[in-house]
Amino acid sequence: MSVQTELGILFAGGGTGGHIHPNLAIAESLEQVSTNTTRFAFLISDRAIDAEVLSNESIAGEPVQSFVSPAKPLAFRPRGLIRFVGSWGGSVRAARSAIRELSATCQRVVVVATGGFVSPAAIQAARAQRISSVLVNLDAVPGKANRWIARHADRVLSSAPVDSPKFERIAPVVRARYALLPAAAPARHMLGLEPNRPTLLITGGSQGASSINTFLVKALTLLHDECGLDRWQVIHQTGPGGADQVGSAYRSIGIHAVVRPYFERMDLALASADAAVTRGGAGAVAELWASHTPAIVLPYPYHRDEHQRLNARELEEIGGVIIATDRVDPDLNVQTNLDALRALFDKHARGRMQRAMDGLGPADGAERVAEILLNEAVGCH
Repeated sequence: MSVQTELGILFAGGGTGGHIHPNLAIAESLEQVSTNTTRFAFLISDRAIDAEVLSNESIAGEPVQSFVSPAKPLAFRPRGLIRFVGSWGGSVRAARSAIRELSATCQRVVVVATGGFVSPAAIQAARAQRISSVLVNLDAVPGKANRWIARHADRVLSSAPVDSPKFERIAPVVRARYALLPAAAPARHMLGLEPNRPTLLITGGSQGASSINTFLVKALTLLHDECGLDRWQVIHQTGPGGADQVGSAYRSIGIHAVVRPYFERMDLALASADAAVTRGGAGAVAELWASHTPAIVLPYPYHRDEHQRLNARELEEIGGVIIATDRVDPDLNVQTNLDALRALFDKHARGRMQRAMDGLGPADGAERVAEILLNEAVGCH
Protein backbone atom coordinates (compact mmCIF):
# COMPACT_ATOMS: atom_id res chain seq x y z
CA MET A 1 0.00 0.00 0.00
CA SER A 2 1.39 3.44 -0.92
CA VAL A 3 2.27 5.94 1.77
CA GLN A 4 -0.35 8.72 1.79
CA THR A 5 0.02 10.46 5.16
CA GLU A 6 3.05 12.21 6.60
CA LEU A 7 2.40 11.51 10.28
CA GLY A 8 0.54 8.81 12.18
CA ILE A 9 -0.02 8.96 15.94
CA LEU A 10 -0.93 5.98 18.09
CA PHE A 11 -2.35 7.36 21.33
CA ALA A 12 -2.02 4.87 24.20
CA GLY A 13 -4.04 5.26 27.36
CA GLY A 14 -7.15 3.79 28.85
CA GLY A 15 -8.90 2.29 31.82
CA THR A 16 -10.45 5.65 32.68
CA GLY A 17 -11.53 8.70 30.74
CA GLY A 18 -8.75 10.57 32.51
CA HIS A 19 -6.20 8.91 30.23
CA ILE A 20 -8.26 9.20 27.04
CA HIS A 21 -9.39 12.84 27.11
CA PRO A 22 -5.83 14.25 27.17
CA ASN A 23 -5.03 12.14 24.10
CA LEU A 24 -8.13 13.51 22.40
CA ALA A 25 -7.01 17.03 23.34
CA ILE A 26 -3.64 16.48 21.67
CA ALA A 27 -5.32 15.04 18.58
CA GLU A 28 -7.59 18.10 18.40
CA SER A 29 -4.57 20.40 18.59
CA LEU A 30 -2.73 18.46 15.91
CA GLU A 31 -5.75 18.66 13.64
CA GLN A 32 -5.95 22.43 14.16
CA VAL A 33 -2.29 23.30 13.56
CA SER A 34 -1.02 20.68 11.12
CA THR A 35 -0.78 21.74 7.49
CA ASN A 36 -0.52 18.10 6.43
CA THR A 37 -2.84 15.17 6.89
CA THR A 38 -2.30 13.39 10.18
CA ARG A 39 -3.79 10.02 10.98
CA PHE A 40 -4.80 9.14 14.54
CA ALA A 41 -5.55 5.86 16.27
CA PHE A 42 -6.20 5.10 19.93
CA LEU A 43 -4.98 2.05 21.83
CA ILE A 44 -7.42 1.50 24.70
CA SER A 45 -8.25 -1.14 27.29
CA ASP A 46 -11.09 -3.63 27.08
CA ARG A 47 -13.00 -1.80 29.81
CA ALA A 48 -16.40 -0.60 28.61
CA ILE A 49 -15.73 3.00 29.68
CA ASP A 50 -12.98 3.38 27.06
CA ALA A 51 -15.15 2.43 24.10
CA GLU A 52 -17.99 4.52 25.54
CA VAL A 53 -15.82 7.65 25.73
CA LEU A 54 -14.56 7.26 22.17
CA SER A 55 -17.99 6.40 20.76
CA ASN A 56 -19.10 9.97 21.43
CA GLU A 57 -16.03 11.55 19.82
CA SER A 58 -14.90 12.50 16.35
CA ILE A 59 -11.83 14.22 14.94
CA ALA A 60 -12.26 16.41 11.86
CA GLY A 61 -15.75 14.97 11.56
CA GLU A 62 -14.52 11.38 11.35
CA PRO A 63 -15.13 8.59 13.90
CA VAL A 64 -12.18 7.81 16.12
CA GLN A 65 -10.25 4.68 15.14
CA SER A 66 -9.36 2.46 18.08
CA PHE A 67 -7.52 -0.76 18.84
CA VAL A 68 -8.21 -2.76 21.99
CA SER A 69 -5.35 -3.96 24.18
CA PRO A 70 -5.73 -6.95 26.52
CA ALA A 71 -3.49 -5.18 29.06
CA LYS A 72 -4.18 -5.63 32.77
CA PRO A 73 -3.07 -3.39 35.65
CA LEU A 74 0.12 -4.28 37.49
CA ALA A 75 -0.66 -5.63 40.95
CA PHE A 76 1.68 -7.27 43.43
CA ARG A 77 -0.79 -9.71 44.91
CA PRO A 78 -0.36 -13.14 43.33
CA ARG A 79 -3.54 -13.20 41.28
CA GLY A 80 -3.08 -9.66 39.97
CA LEU A 81 0.57 -10.25 39.16
CA ILE A 82 -0.30 -13.41 37.24
CA ARG A 83 -2.94 -11.52 35.23
CA PHE A 84 -0.49 -8.73 34.42
CA VAL A 85 2.29 -11.08 33.34
CA GLY A 86 -0.13 -13.22 31.36
CA SER A 87 -1.43 -10.20 29.46
CA TRP A 88 1.95 -8.62 28.69
CA GLY A 89 2.83 -10.54 25.52
CA GLY A 90 -0.60 -10.09 24.00
CA SER A 91 -0.58 -6.40 24.93
CA VAL A 92 2.73 -5.81 23.16
CA ARG A 93 1.53 -7.76 20.12
CA ALA A 94 -1.69 -5.72 19.98
CA ALA A 95 0.30 -2.49 20.11
CA ARG A 96 2.75 -3.67 17.44
CA SER A 97 -0.16 -4.65 15.20
CA ALA A 98 -1.65 -1.16 15.59
CA ILE A 99 1.72 0.43 14.80
CA ARG A 100 2.14 -1.70 11.68
CA GLU A 101 -1.36 -0.82 10.53
CA LEU A 102 -0.56 2.90 10.85
CA SER A 103 2.86 2.45 9.26
CA ALA A 104 1.25 1.03 6.13
CA THR A 105 -0.20 4.47 5.30
CA CYS A 106 2.05 6.89 7.21
CA GLN A 107 5.60 8.02 6.55
CA ARG A 108 6.31 8.46 10.26
CA VAL A 109 4.54 6.96 13.29
CA VAL A 110 4.90 8.12 16.89
CA VAL A 111 3.42 6.54 20.02
CA VAL A 112 2.04 9.06 22.54
CA ALA A 113 1.23 7.60 25.96
CA THR A 114 -0.65 9.33 28.78
CA GLY A 115 -0.08 6.61 31.34
CA GLY A 116 -2.23 3.94 32.88
CA PHE A 117 -1.88 0.22 32.39
CA VAL A 118 -2.35 0.29 28.60
CA SER A 119 0.70 2.49 28.02
CA PRO A 120 3.79 0.42 28.99
CA ALA A 121 3.19 -2.28 26.38
CA ALA A 122 2.69 0.42 23.74
CA ILE A 123 6.07 1.95 24.60
CA GLN A 124 7.67 -1.49 24.48
CA ALA A 125 6.07 -2.03 21.07
CA ALA A 126 7.45 1.31 19.86
CA ARG A 127 10.93 0.19 20.88
CA ALA A 128 10.47 -3.13 19.09
CA GLN A 129 9.22 -1.39 15.94
CA ARG A 130 12.01 1.20 16.18
CA ILE A 131 9.72 4.21 16.19
CA SER A 132 9.66 7.25 18.45
CA SER A 133 7.61 7.55 21.62
CA VAL A 134 6.47 10.35 23.92
CA LEU A 135 5.15 10.17 27.47
CA VAL A 136 2.72 12.86 28.58
CA ASN A 137 2.60 12.49 32.35
CA LEU A 138 -0.46 14.03 34.02
CA ASP A 139 0.03 13.60 37.78
CA ALA A 140 2.47 15.27 40.16
CA VAL A 141 3.44 11.80 41.43
CA PRO A 142 3.99 9.52 38.42
CA GLY A 143 2.45 6.10 38.87
CA LYS A 144 4.16 2.75 38.37
CA ALA A 145 3.45 2.72 34.64
CA ASN A 146 4.79 6.21 34.04
CA ARG A 147 7.91 5.67 36.11
CA TRP A 148 8.72 2.70 33.87
CA ILE A 149 7.81 4.56 30.69
CA ALA A 150 9.97 7.54 31.67
CA ARG A 151 13.03 5.29 31.46
CA HIS A 152 12.19 4.12 27.94
CA ALA A 153 10.35 6.89 26.06
CA ASP A 154 12.25 9.22 23.74
CA ARG A 155 10.61 12.34 25.17
CA VAL A 156 9.08 12.76 28.63
CA LEU A 157 6.65 15.65 29.17
CA SER A 158 4.62 16.45 32.28
CA SER A 159 1.65 18.75 32.75
CA ALA A 160 2.16 18.56 36.53
CA PRO A 161 5.28 19.49 38.51
CA VAL A 162 7.49 16.41 39.01
CA ASP A 163 10.69 16.59 41.01
CA SER A 164 12.90 15.12 38.30
CA PRO A 165 14.87 16.76 35.46
CA LYS A 166 13.73 13.93 33.17
CA PHE A 167 10.19 15.35 33.14
CA GLU A 168 9.93 18.41 30.86
CA ARG A 169 7.19 20.71 32.15
CA ILE A 170 4.31 21.79 29.94
CA ALA A 171 1.04 23.54 30.76
CA PRO A 172 -2.09 21.53 31.60
CA VAL A 173 -3.59 19.46 28.80
CA VAL A 174 -7.30 20.16 28.23
CA ARG A 175 -9.80 19.75 25.43
CA ALA A 176 -10.09 22.61 22.95
CA ARG A 177 -13.52 23.60 24.23
CA TYR A 178 -12.01 24.75 27.54
CA ALA A 179 -10.10 27.46 25.70
CA LEU A 180 -13.35 28.77 24.22
CA LEU A 181 -15.69 28.78 27.20
CA PRO A 182 -18.93 30.71 26.76
CA ALA A 183 -19.86 33.51 29.14
CA ALA A 184 -21.50 32.45 32.39
CA ALA A 185 -25.05 33.58 31.58
CA PRO A 186 -25.51 31.62 28.32
CA ALA A 187 -23.75 28.59 29.81
CA ARG A 188 -26.16 28.63 32.76
CA HIS A 189 -29.11 28.98 30.42
CA MET A 190 -27.98 25.88 28.49
CA LEU A 191 -27.93 23.90 31.77
CA GLY A 192 -31.37 25.08 32.88
CA LEU A 193 -30.09 27.55 35.47
CA GLU A 194 -30.91 31.16 36.23
CA PRO A 195 -28.50 33.21 34.09
CA ASN A 196 -27.60 35.84 36.70
CA ARG A 197 -27.38 33.86 39.95
CA PRO A 198 -24.01 33.02 41.50
CA THR A 199 -23.37 29.34 40.96
CA LEU A 200 -21.48 26.63 42.84
CA LEU A 201 -20.27 23.53 40.99
CA ILE A 202 -19.86 20.32 43.02
CA THR A 203 -18.32 17.21 41.51
CA GLY A 204 -16.51 14.14 42.72
CA GLY A 205 -15.45 13.22 39.20
CA SER A 206 -17.22 11.12 36.59
CA GLN A 207 -17.83 8.33 39.11
CA GLY A 208 -18.92 10.73 41.83
CA ALA A 209 -17.91 10.72 45.47
CA SER A 210 -20.46 9.83 48.12
CA SER A 211 -18.44 11.54 50.86
CA ILE A 212 -18.49 14.83 48.91
CA ASN A 213 -22.21 14.44 48.22
CA THR A 214 -23.15 13.92 51.87
CA PHE A 215 -20.75 16.56 53.18
CA LEU A 216 -21.94 19.28 50.81
CA VAL A 217 -25.62 18.66 51.43
CA LYS A 218 -25.06 18.82 55.19
CA ALA A 219 -22.77 21.85 54.98
CA LEU A 220 -25.04 23.85 52.68
CA THR A 221 -27.95 23.16 55.00
CA LEU A 222 -25.96 24.62 57.91
CA LEU A 223 -24.72 27.63 55.90
CA HIS A 224 -28.00 28.39 54.15
CA ASP A 225 -29.06 31.38 56.24
CA GLU A 226 -25.58 32.55 57.28
CA CYS A 227 -24.28 32.75 53.70
CA GLY A 228 -27.52 33.70 51.97
CA LEU A 229 -27.64 30.56 49.88
CA ASP A 230 -31.17 31.31 48.72
CA ARG A 231 -29.42 33.69 46.29
CA TRP A 232 -27.15 30.89 44.97
CA GLN A 233 -27.72 27.92 42.70
CA VAL A 234 -25.85 24.63 42.47
CA ILE A 235 -24.63 22.31 39.73
CA HIS A 236 -23.99 18.92 41.34
CA GLN A 237 -22.53 15.88 39.58
CA THR A 238 -23.23 13.03 41.98
CA GLY A 239 -21.96 10.00 40.11
CA PRO A 240 -24.13 6.90 39.59
CA GLY A 241 -26.97 6.36 42.03
CA GLY A 242 -26.89 9.58 44.04
CA ALA A 243 -28.80 12.13 41.99
CA ASP A 244 -32.34 11.52 43.29
CA GLN A 245 -31.38 11.70 46.96
CA VAL A 246 -29.16 14.76 46.54
CA GLY A 247 -31.74 16.56 44.39
CA SER A 248 -34.42 15.93 47.01
CA ALA A 249 -32.14 17.32 49.72
CA TYR A 250 -31.61 20.57 47.80
CA ARG A 251 -35.34 21.00 47.29
CA SER A 252 -35.96 20.50 51.01
CA ILE A 253 -33.50 23.27 51.98
CA GLY A 254 -34.64 25.67 49.27
CA ILE A 255 -31.58 25.75 47.00
CA HIS A 256 -32.13 25.76 43.25
CA ALA A 257 -29.95 22.97 41.86
CA VAL A 258 -29.35 21.02 38.67
CA VAL A 259 -28.34 17.56 39.85
CA ARG A 260 -27.23 14.79 37.50
CA PRO A 261 -25.19 11.62 37.79
CA TYR A 262 -22.92 12.87 35.01
CA PHE A 263 -22.54 16.01 32.90
CA GLU A 264 -21.38 15.39 29.35
CA ARG A 265 -20.50 19.09 29.05
CA MET A 266 -18.33 19.81 32.07
CA ASP A 267 -17.04 22.82 30.15
CA LEU A 268 -20.50 24.38 30.42
CA ALA A 269 -20.64 23.55 34.12
CA LEU A 270 -17.30 25.27 34.73
CA ALA A 271 -18.24 28.24 32.56
CA SER A 272 -21.35 28.62 34.72
CA ALA A 273 -19.52 28.37 38.04
CA ASP A 274 -18.34 31.18 40.30
CA ALA A 275 -16.68 28.54 42.47
CA ALA A 276 -16.31 24.77 42.67
CA VAL A 277 -15.79 21.87 45.04
CA THR A 278 -13.98 18.99 43.38
CA ARG A 279 -11.50 16.15 43.66
CA GLY A 280 -7.85 16.71 42.74
CA GLY A 281 -7.49 14.40 39.77
CA ALA A 282 -5.22 15.61 37.00
CA GLY A 283 -8.14 16.36 34.69
CA ALA A 284 -10.10 18.24 37.34
CA VAL A 285 -7.13 20.42 38.28
CA ALA A 286 -6.33 21.11 34.62
CA GLU A 287 -9.92 22.18 34.01
CA LEU A 288 -9.88 24.50 37.05
CA TRP A 289 -6.72 26.06 35.64
CA ALA A 290 -8.19 26.46 32.15
CA SER A 291 -11.49 27.92 33.38
CA HIS A 292 -9.91 30.06 36.15
CA THR A 293 -12.42 28.70 38.68
CA PRO A 294 -11.73 29.25 42.41
CA ALA A 295 -12.27 26.00 44.25
CA ILE A 296 -12.03 23.79 47.27
CA VAL A 297 -10.11 20.66 46.30
CA LEU A 298 -10.89 17.57 48.36
CA PRO A 299 -8.30 14.97 47.29
CA TYR A 300 -9.32 11.33 47.18
CA PRO A 301 -8.58 10.17 50.74
CA TYR A 302 -7.25 6.68 50.01
CA HIS A 303 -4.26 7.41 47.77
CA ARG A 304 -1.11 6.67 49.73
CA ASP A 305 1.04 8.90 47.53
CA GLU A 306 -1.40 11.83 47.92
CA HIS A 307 -0.93 12.70 44.25
CA GLN A 308 -4.26 14.53 44.08
CA ARG A 309 -3.15 16.88 46.85
CA LEU A 310 0.13 17.48 45.02
CA ASN A 311 -1.70 18.00 41.72
CA ALA A 312 -3.51 20.98 43.25
CA ARG A 313 -0.59 22.39 45.25
CA GLU A 314 0.49 24.94 42.61
CA LEU A 315 -3.00 26.42 42.53
CA GLU A 316 -3.07 26.50 46.33
CA GLU A 317 0.31 28.25 46.46
CA ILE A 318 -0.93 31.13 44.30
CA GLY A 319 -4.10 31.41 46.40
CA GLY A 320 -6.53 30.16 43.76
CA VAL A 321 -7.78 27.04 45.54
CA ILE A 322 -8.09 25.72 49.06
CA ILE A 323 -6.94 22.15 49.56
CA ALA A 324 -9.05 20.51 52.26
CA THR A 325 -9.05 17.00 53.71
CA ASP A 326 -11.89 14.60 52.98
CA ARG A 327 -12.52 13.01 56.37
CA VAL A 328 -15.16 10.75 54.71
CA ASP A 329 -17.57 11.07 57.66
CA PRO A 330 -19.93 14.02 56.95
CA ASP A 331 -19.87 15.28 60.55
CA LEU A 332 -16.06 15.29 60.61
CA ASN A 333 -16.00 17.00 57.23
CA VAL A 334 -18.29 19.72 58.54
CA GLN A 335 -16.08 20.23 61.60
CA THR A 336 -12.94 20.39 59.46
CA ASN A 337 -14.01 22.10 56.26
CA LEU A 338 -16.92 24.46 56.95
CA ASP A 339 -14.64 27.52 57.09
CA ALA A 340 -13.27 26.70 53.65
CA LEU A 341 -16.81 26.70 52.27
CA ARG A 342 -17.49 30.02 53.98
CA ALA A 343 -14.56 31.46 52.02
CA LEU A 344 -16.11 30.37 48.72
CA PHE A 345 -19.35 32.14 49.59
CA ASP A 346 -17.58 35.29 50.83
CA LYS A 347 -17.44 37.82 48.00
CA HIS A 348 -14.11 39.32 49.04
CA ALA A 349 -12.32 36.03 49.74
CA ARG A 350 -13.63 34.53 46.51
CA GLY A 351 -12.55 37.66 44.64
CA ARG A 352 -8.98 37.22 45.85
CA MET A 353 -9.03 33.61 44.71
CA GLN A 354 -10.48 34.64 41.36
CA ARG A 355 -7.74 37.21 40.78
CA ALA A 356 -5.11 34.56 41.54
CA MET A 357 -6.65 32.17 39.02
CA ASP A 358 -6.94 34.92 36.41
CA GLY A 359 -3.17 35.39 36.64
CA LEU A 360 -2.44 31.88 35.39
CA GLY A 361 -0.94 31.31 31.99
CA PRO A 362 -2.91 29.48 29.30
CA ALA A 363 -3.65 25.78 29.67
CA ASP A 364 -2.02 25.09 26.32
CA GLY A 365 -0.20 21.83 27.04
CA ALA A 366 -1.98 20.04 24.19
CA GLU A 367 -0.75 22.68 21.74
CA ARG A 368 2.80 22.27 23.03
CA VAL A 369 2.69 18.49 22.54
CA ALA A 370 1.33 19.00 19.03
CA GLU A 371 4.17 21.42 18.29
CA ILE A 372 6.74 18.89 19.49
CA LEU A 373 5.23 16.11 17.40
CA LEU A 374 5.09 18.24 14.26
CA ASN A 375 8.18 20.40 14.43
CA GLU A 376 10.80 18.83 16.64
CA ALA A 377 12.80 15.64 16.55
CA VAL A 378 11.23 13.42 19.18
CA GLY A 379 14.03 10.93 18.89
CA CYS A 380 14.82 7.96 16.75
CA HIS A 381 16.17 4.45 17.19
